[in-house]
Amino acid sequence: MLNLFKKDKKNSKHFQTLSEQLEKRKSIVLEEFKGKHKEAISWAKKKGIKPSEIAQKGAKGLAVTVATSAMVLSAGVAPSGQLPSKELEVKKEINRQVAGSDVEVLIKARKDVSPQVKKALSRVNLYDEKKIEKQLSKILKVPVKAQLDGIRLNATYGIMGYESHLARFPGDNLSTHFQSEVEYKRFAKASMAGGPGAWGYIAPSQKDLTSKDIEKEKYYLVAQTFLSPNWGTSQAKDWFRHRKMVVVNPQNGRVAIGVLEDAGPEKSTGRAFGGSPEIFEELDLFNSGPRVLMYFVDDPKDNISLGRYGI
Repeated sequence: MLNLFKKDKKNSKHFQTLSEQLEKRKSIVLEEFKGKHKEAISWAKKKGIKPSEIAQKGAKGLAVTVATSAMVLSAGVAPSGQLPSKELEVKKEINRQVAGSDVEVLIKARKDVSPQVKKALSRVNLYDEKKIEKQLSKILKVPVKAQLDGIRLNATYGIMGYESHLARFPGDNLSTHFQSEVEYKRFAKASMAGGPGAWGYIAPSQKDLTSKDIEKEKYYLVAQTFLSPNWGTSQAKDWFRHRKMVVVNPQNGRVAIGVLEDAGPEKSTGRAFGGSPEIFEELDLFNSGPRVLMYFVDDPKDNISLGRYGI
């Protein structure tokens, strides 16, 4: 792959350090890859390739070895033995085409914006929507809006409740819901909600479930759409479905992108929003407290990925 891996380099101190870090991270990368690239894993299985063997399938395999190398560079191991430049850390982008399929794997390293977000929000009133729109749009480089297309929620700051997993299709349950054993161990304790969200099932059946559908439920959000000043028309109800939103934990600056899939909680609970178990973990709300900011993301072309932003 690189000259670092030639035989005459194997005795160098740098090679040993790089090799050890690659090995430590390989299992983590494979689990993340399986969760995020279901189609690629499905293709690999049809070809008789196990996920654990992907890294050995060469540069035209599923790019896990390349992804691992990128992660090690992000961790600070540079060929010179010095830390990589900030420009390299922020702009690294690797594109590889999976051999024999139309699945493209994109690994893009972003700068962690949590410190910037935390600092910016510490200086503003968390109910000041105009200032927060401006600050978040500038830092995240995406259009963040309290009101979009003339529609808004009843609140942009409040307590987020911990939600159960939604049934994505009829018959979805804990045994069909997760993409790996690691995911099951981490999130099965949240149990199933017992049905779909307010707008019905995300997919009509398990065979129709796509990777995008999986992401929608994984990072789903709940808002009191019924308390919106725009509520009361069929147009407003349809507009809210799958609506992309940004959620920010002002205590630590963590940011996640999710979509509205359910309506609630009841006003009497004192909560303004709800979030999936994965959203809660990404924002570290159990340790920081459940108060969040939640704004619309203006993304008509669906270019912004769901999940933790900046990682």
